Amino acid sequence: MNKSHLILQQERVRSFRSALGEDVVVNHIVGYKAATLAEHGLVDCFVVDAEDGFSQLGKMREFASLDLGISQRDLLSHAMEGFPSHLQRNLASLADWVRYREPEITLVAIPSAIHGSHLKGLILSPYDGSKSYLRFAQGEYARPHRDFIYNVTYESIAYAYFVWGAKNIGLTHFSRNKFKHLYHPDLTTCQVEAIMHFCNEHQGLESITFFDDSEGNMPLDIFDAFSSIDCLGAHRPIKKEILNFWGMDFIDLDWR
Repeated sequence: MNKSHLILQQERVRSFRSALGEDVVVNHIVGYKAATLAEHGLVDCFVVDAEDGFSQLGKMREFASLDLGISQRDLLSHAMEGFPSHLQRNLASLADWVRYREPEITLVAIPSAIHGSHLKGLILSPYDGSKSYLRFAQGEYARPHRDFIYNVTYESIAYAYFVWGAKNIGLTHFSRNKFKHLYHPDLTTCQVEAIMHFCNEHQGLESITFFDDSEGNMPLDIFDAFSSIDCLGAHRPIKKEILNFWGMDFIDLDWR
């Protein structure tokens, strides 16, 4: 099965022409395993919300661990301590840290340590279930906060592209509510806006794949609507502070 066949099976693909004259492919994949997308070359980096357990990160943890060369979880520590409060160098601990860190908004960029791996790296992103989001939330049923979702999306893509040379990026929906009929369209709109701004300003990104477990998200419809707008505005650079630790980058975002 080659890359194009994998896309055509879903019949969920768009191509949009950036302001720089490049055609960027946008895929919407539902129900595939992360390993399948990576092994067939559709995705070379995943940007995943830091929801662990029965989640998209939880489902890809074994594959990501083997492909990136990082352990999933320190089982002995969890057995002895319950849920350790100190940060550990494993996917579960890093995801919990991103989720509960506040007030800082921090991305964790984990590069592959395995020669010939399918993924160049994985980025753990805060989302609307993170502690850092609470000061932006306007209530449980309010619209997603545009600056938060936009900036974590844009900066994740920018890091993967500029630091790792990723050209085919897979992206989850940055919400704790992502199952049938509960994908908030305004959150997806923030992600689409960030993607289009990045592609309008930088050449070379080949594809973005919206990676969902279930039906309900409508990213391609939103791309269609955005494509008809003459002026989408431009990205506003923000302040970033990067700390390298354990061979990975911890990226604090500040748009004040």
